[in-house]
Amino acid sequence: MIKFDRYKDGKRYALTFSYDDGCAQDRRLVELFNKYEMKATFNFNSRQINDYNNRCIHAEEIRPLFIEKGHEIACHTVTHPHLERMLIKDQYDEIMRDREALEKATGTIIRGLAYPFGTYGAETFTAMDTASIVYGRTVQSHNGFTLPDDFKLWHPTTHHNECENAVRRFIYNVTKAPWRAGGVLYIWGHSYEFDNAEAPVQWEKFEEILANLYQYRDGYWAATNLEIYDYVQAMKKIRRSADGKMLYNPTDIDVWVSYKDEPLKIGACQTVTVE
Repeated sequence: MIKFDRYKDGKRYALTFSYDDGCAQDRRLVELFNKYEMKATFNFNSRQINDYNNRCIHAEEIRPLFIEKGHEIACHTVTHPHLERMLIKDQYDEIMRDREALEKATGTIIRGLAYPFGTYGAETFTAMDTASIVYGRTVQSHNGFTLPDDFKLWHPTTHHNECENAVRRFIYNVTKAPWRAGGVLYIWGHSYEFDNAEAPVQWEKFEEILANLYQYRDGYWAATNLEIYDYVQAMKKIRRSADGKMLYNPTDIDVWVSYKDEPLKIGACQTVTVE
């Protein structure tokens, strides 16, 4: 039996992070992610990146800080409004102008969005489609490891202030129950929250969490939001012969599946035949 339940390099589990607003503390946070070989998506309000009167990340910092280290930059709109309270054209403008500014700063094609305040409406999805945005992250934690059917409603596992139980369960699954269906641990937040003296997870505690996850890095795929999205889309495009013995991957992304409970690689633009 063939199961579509594996990620890159045949791993059953993946780990991703998402941080909003492009605030100054992102400089320290990205250093931690680099230290512990994590991947993250950083969501920027482009109004901030050219405003040199604030302490936020500036445009010329983005490539060396994030892109060259393998992280993703995604939209968070220009001005951080409640999108669902706006006309559809204005929603589109907020997203598309943000995308244009971020693409200029990063030299990459921007395809993701984190909803400001975590809110959205039906017209928001139309605006996203028109702006060629393929996924949208909410702030509605589900405390599980499943991926969404609709990536425009990508609910994270947990906020970092509440992540310790989910991290423990994730590590248990990776180390003690690798036979399970697998899944993604998705942690989100704002880096300025680590400065809050009353927060349950501050800088030192968060580094402990990352260090603990790092010990088990061979058991999961550390990826950006977009890398996970693209991998899942590639997996959905695998074609099978009528007898189920040939599998063809028409994409430019290597995909892994389970065959007889072992990982089987279907390389980009390759056909694999099984017994």
